Amino acid sequence: MTVWISHRGLSEEHDENTRSSFQRACKAGFSWLETDLHATGDEHIILCHDPELNHAACSMGKIEEMTRSQLEQVQLRKGEKLLFLDEFISEFNDQNWVFDIKPSTALQTINILKPLLSNNKRLLNKIIFLFWDEEQQSLFLNDFPEAICFPRESECYRAGIAILFGLAFLGNISKNKIYSVPPKLYGLPLLNKRITQAFHKQGAQVIGYLPETRVEIQQCLDAGVDYILCNHPPFLNRS
Repeated sequence: MTVWISHRGLSEEHDENTRSSFQRACKAGFSWLETDLHATGDEHIILCHDPELNHAACSMGKIEEMTRSQLEQVQLRKGEKLLFLDEFISEFNDQNWVFDIKPSTALQTINILKPLLSNNKRLLNKIIFLFWDEEQQSLFLNDFPEAICFPRESECYRAGIAILFGLAFLGNISKNKIYSVPPKLYGLPLLNKRITQAFHKQGAQVIGYLPETRVEIQQCLDAGVDYILCNHPPFLNRS
């Protein structure tokens, strides 16, 4: 059965990565929530995709240079407030999570996460981590070797291309990892049942990465992917 992951919550009416967008996703039926982690200047973690506020809000400033009290005053473009990790964990503890550790403050984020995860090991069982930098991921895994991490973009690209050309043995595919595969590559259909089965034969899983249309979502489902990460789920109850 395919597991649905909400990409930053449902944000048609609400700002992404906010309490309202995640509440909407939970109401729609998502059991997994994906979000982006940045560290603040006073060692808190805030959920925001970009390292600066100018895209998400009318305010300016770098998150890593701001304090929690300053960020609590920021109003996002659709009227929501920024959400902090402690608030997210408290409210959405019934869901599982994907944490995208943004590289600009990854080291600070890791240091903030350490006591939280050390004191509550069960949290590791409900999180998949995404690191964009190999060294940062290695540092994290030194402390938490049992943590599940997505393969990085380059690993997914190599594995997908190798399978596409029938050379899976060149893909360096690791057992039990979850590889991201988009529905299309350079505008051409990519994801299909043969691709998914090739990963499964290597003991790996597949996540359909950000299908944007009904056709692409159906493509992911027909391919038999293990997960779908999406923004707009037309086949879920969104009332």
